[in-house]
Amino acid sequence: MLFPRCLIFGWLVFQFSQSNLYAQKISSRSAGKVDSTNSQKFKETRIQKYLFRLNQKDLDDSLVAFRRNLNKELLLGNKEFDAENYYFAIEHYKEALNSLKDDGFLFFRIAQCYRLAQESKMALGWYQKAIKTKFSNNFIHLEYGNLLRAFDEFSKAEEQYLIHLEKYPEDANVKWLLESMKLGMDWIKQSSRYSVENIEKFNTKYSEFGIAPFKNNGIVLSSTRPESVGNGKFGRLGEDFSDLFESYLDGEGKWSRLTSVLGEINTPNNEGTPGFTSDGNTIYFTRCQQLKGGCRIYVSSREPTGWTKPIKLSVFGDTVEVGQVSVSSKGDKIYFTAAPIEGGFGGKDIWFMNYLGEGQWEEPINLGANVNTAGNDMFPFIHASDTLLFFSSDGHPGIGGLDIFKTTGAGTEWEPAENMRSPINSGADDFGLTANRKARSGFLCSNRVNGKGSDDVYLWNKIPYKLQLSGKIYDDTSGKALPNSVIRLMMEDSTYIETRSDSLGYYSFKLREELKYKLLVSMPKELIPDNIHLGRKKLLLYYPADTSFNTIDTKDDVDMRIDMAMHLIPTDEVLLTDIMYDYDSSSLRPISMLALDSLIRFLNRSPNISIAIHSHTDSRGSDQYNLALSQRRAESVVNYLISRGIGSERLTALGHGESKLINRCRDKVKCPDEDHQLNRRTSFSITAIDLDRMIVKYRRVTGEETENPEESIYTFLLNNRPTPRRGTSRP
Repeated sequence: MLFPRCLIFGWLVFQFSQSNLYAQKISSRSAGKVDSTNSQKFKETRIQKYLFRLNQKDLDDSLVAFRRNLNKELLLGNKEFDAENYYFAIEHYKEALNSLKDDGFLFFRIAQCYRLAQESKMALGWYQKAIKTKFSNNFIHLEYGNLLRAFDEFSKAEEQYLIHLEKYPEDANVKWLLESMKLGMDWIKQSSRYSVENIEKFNTKYSEFGIAPFKNNGIVLSSTRPESVGNGKFGRLGEDFSDLFESYLDGEGKWSRLTSVLGEINTPNNEGTPGFTSDGNTIYFTRCQQLKGGCRIYVSSREPTGWTKPIKLSVFGDTVEVGQVSVSSKGDKIYFTAAPIEGGFGGKDIWFMNYLGEGQWEEPINLGANVNTAGNDMFPFIHASDTLLFFSSDGHPGIGGLDIFKTTGAGTEWEPAENMRSPINSGADDFGLTANRKARSGFLCSNRVNGKGSDDVYLWNKIPYKLQLSGKIYDDTSGKALPNSVIRLMMEDSTYIETRSDSLGYYSFKLREELKYKLLVSMPKELIPDNIHLGRKKLLLYYPADTSFNTIDTKDDVDMRIDMAMHLIPTDEVLLTDIMYDYDSSSLRPISMLALDSLIRFLNRSPNISIAIHSHTDSRGSDQYNLALSQRRAESVVNYLISRGIGSERLTALGHGESKLINRCRDKVKCPDEDHQLNRRTSFSITAIDLDRMIVKYRRVTGEETENPEESIYTFLLNNRPTPRRGTSRP
């Protein structure tokens, strides 16, 4: 832009007259002290030349300032900058550079615009240009340091912070940033047990953020992609205004193309950061008005044709910006971000409201000092447990700009916030984390380096600890190993894994975190080794051994050892006393029924045991008759047990007649009736121990099926797994 010549000439005359007056004052003072010699004249001439050069610089600076004040493009750029339309401001500032070449102020302003528009890579070069011109500004080294930190250039960021402190040694904020960054660098060296992967299917070169799961088979996210409603550009970022888009997972594990949510949610304004009730029928989201300004919370209901016309919630006054909603599992609370507001801690704070019913809410309540800081605390996500809260903050010590934190509690009582460390957090802004029910997997958003756009959505997974269980199965009396024993690892989700002990009696399993387990060991009768124990093999039977343990609150890799001793149980007949029959009858007397109650209690306590009922007669009568009578008597006991609820598959009736007399009272031997009575007996023996009957409610699975049983929404396959990439004004 050309200035009118008269203005330039007038400005030069004024500056020249001022410099002459100043030089005259200096030389007159010098002349009053010494005589006017040749040497003195030489000194005066040198002083005058220096003063001329000094005033020439002042003149140049004044001319630059004058030209700035008259530069139309610069003025328009400043206007857009003050309105936070950084993308439009950049265009004007670059036009101004045509006439204000190498202007440090313009370089600085362009750098600020790119940084605030979340174009961090572009901002770096302009900050470097501004600093090279030795442009002086209170915040230039601080802002440049913050930007370098976002690119994980921690040592270079530290240099800029220290330069800033040389000028402003009392700046407590920068001292805090240095301490926080050092802590963050230590956290990076000791990364937490998480993996973070870019979801390339959902991300574009535009902004994708505010992703939320939807009824276990879909997601909704915010995006500024060109398919958004409206034709205008969002002046802050230079992209389209953000809308809500949805995608669903089909039966083959494939995600549908992201499309605009149906209904009346999306408008030419910014819509973003949705939160759903657990039934998926109500959505809360943020809408930021383009013309009226300000962000507010809206709520809409789901109908077959799409979402209904949203209703604005009355939260604080219209001067307070609110948004970024998360809904409790019962739908009785919402958590959100609000600022500025009296009674907060500074910056943006997280608040909650209780639902009263019929569209009415209680007054907002601040979550308190363990969550909120003097900085910005944003993007709350309340876990399904309603006691675990995730949020982002630049006020708690962290690695980068916004870091993700977690805390437990309720209401206004929360534990001190815990930084989730790298790789959940980076030097850039990390925010909008969601988690599944087991808090082992979820989504997050970040503008870290190497992403596809300014903001991208990522999938995170908790890397499990390496938990191993091993042990030995052995006979408790002899100490000998029991190979081929069946070991079942039962879990609280009603599944179990099965293995066999090896030739030396050893077994092993992989375990998972945060689970309760039961270990159950059995030995099939037909697989009992020879000479394992005294006695005949066909009379040997091991009772199952079991123990319980858990992996709750595991803090490290664990190699657990559990040895199990197997106990032999008697398989000989056990006499049942007071089992009486009438003479030549198989009907049980009432006293016999009472005597069998103890056997019933035993069978109810041991549902895996099968037994045989043995009935014997004395030698009086024919062999054939006695065999038939004893069989009927054994069957009468079995029928009684069945009538009392014992399963028939567990019972066998065996009549032995007079084949197993226990005294000398055989045929043709005279014996008193008391001795014959000893042979008329009923007994039982254990015939089998059915392990499957013990765990009937459990379902057998393989180890692979149980290692990561997360909701299907978090388990889609990622085609590419790039290294993660790198603002804060998001709806």
